[in-house]
Amino acid sequence: MNRTAILFDMDGLMVDTEPLARAAWQRVVAPYGATIDDDLYGQMIGRRSIESTQLVLDALRLPVAHGELMQLKADEFLDSLRDGVPVMPGLWALLDRIEALEMPWAVATSTPRPVAELVLGMLSVTGRYGALACGDEVANGKPAPDIYLLAAERLGIAPMLCLALEDSVAGCMAAAAAGMRVVAVPTELTRHEPFTCAHAIYPSLVEVAADLETLLI
Repeated sequence: MNRTAILFDMDGLMVDTEPLARAAWQRVVAPYGATIDDDLYGQMIGRRSIESTQLVLDALRLPVAHGELMQLKADEFLDSLRDGVPVMPGLWALLDRIEALEMPWAVATSTPRPVAELVLGMLSVTGRYGALACGDEVANGKPAPDIYLLAAERLGIAPMLCLALEDSVAGCMAAAAAGMRVVAVPTELTRHEPFTCAHAIYPSLVEVAADLETLLI
């Protein structure tokens, strides 16, 4: 069975924004004398803002309301994008390869839609992808399959015919639960995680692009 569409996670997979997000969180919690350590941030990777914020509140017991904290982090993160969005190695080669094969592709991200559209616009890929599904458009975030199922539905492609690309275990679990083949491309933050749900693991999108036709079979 050949896969006929590609679904991308965004943060940590297409763009190197996880370090920016962590730094934004650190700036938000620092005035309270708190720190976002490796263990806490590891739990947040791949999750929606609403869930990440709750993880921070549960771990650090900050004297601030959930909605206010989430907005403070969003403002800090958007401010960090003023100088542009760092692209992950191999993204352009992979997109060119996908489009040379005339395959539809979509983005399935935990990021809220306004921010996702901003980031994708800064990458100048708006109009190149066939669909976008975001964390604020579904009832359940990753590792639930909702975001990936919505992306496949919007593409008009059966989930089992989709190849999903992920950098987080939560995202990997979400795509696998949706019935998709998953390829993991871990970052420095996630490379020690057990990607047992992945069909294959690659060091970067450069290698994914080189092996794409094989991964689709």
